[in-house]
Amino acid sequence: MRKLSDNCREHLEQALQTDDPSEKDFHIRQVMQVYGVDHLPDESDAE
Repeated sequence: MRKLSDNCREHLEQALQTDDPSEKDFHIRQVMQVYGVDHLPDESDAE
C-alpha cells in the first residue's frame, strides 16, 4: 500500500476536525476519489 499524499492527509485531518456531517463526507469522498484514481491498474495489467 502506498503512502497517502499530503493533499489526502489534509482532507482526512479536516474531516476529523469538523462536526458537520456533510463537510466530513466531502473530505472523505475527496480522499477516496483521489486514492482510487491513483491506484487504478495500468491498461497493460488488465490484458
